Amino acid sequence: MNTPVADQKSITQPKPVKKRKLIGDRGDYFLNRIEGETGANVSACYQCERCTNACPVSHFMDIKPHQAIRYVQLGWREDLLKSSTIWVCLSCEMCTTYCPNEVGVAEVINHLRNIAAHSSITPKERNLAVFHQTFLEVLEKSGRVNEFQLMNAYYLKPNILHEKIKNGSFKEELLLGLALLRKGRLKPFTSRSKAIKDIQKAYIQTRGEIV
Repeated sequence: MNTPVADQKSITQPKPVKKRKLIGDRGDYFLNRIEGETGANVSACYQCERCTNACPVSHFMDIKPHQAIRYVQLGWREDLLKSSTIWVCLSCEMCTTYCPNEVGVAEVINHLRNIAAHSSITPKERNLAVFHQTFLEVLEKSGRVNEFQLMNAYYLKPNILHEKIKNGSFKEELLLGLALLRKGRLKPFTSRSKAIKDIQKAYIQTRGEIV
């Protein structure tokens, strides 16, 4: 009996083997850098997974919180900066709270997000990355975040408003904004922070590298 053409192709063309990563092949540079810049004792993580179990959005992440810390230990920088994890993270710090060794998981992930925001790597979660960058821009400009100004600046970013209208989320957000406005929870304008210069200085000092 003759083998179908489709089956012949599957037999003659084996699937490409994924290149294995060797533990320790990247050295300790990235680990030392993250520990030095965040103050987090990443080396103390022994993979108990309590951070992942405490995370409310871990099921949306492609690299779980405990895995992200392990990736830092191994120096797998590109995998982290290309992941959705650094953008999905809510910065609620539940991971840090439940860590028995006080590693500072949330601080590490937030720092990785800042590095990615100032790198040439295309973010996996583009809309979240744009929102993060817009948040920082509004904070740098006025020293505090006004929700009305933040969302207005966010919608003005390229393709954001078009995508929101297309998927129907703009109408929902507009109705939510009107409800908050009627209840006095949303103010169109706020005064600049008196500590604006200190905030701008801190923002400049904590920027990620340009790669």
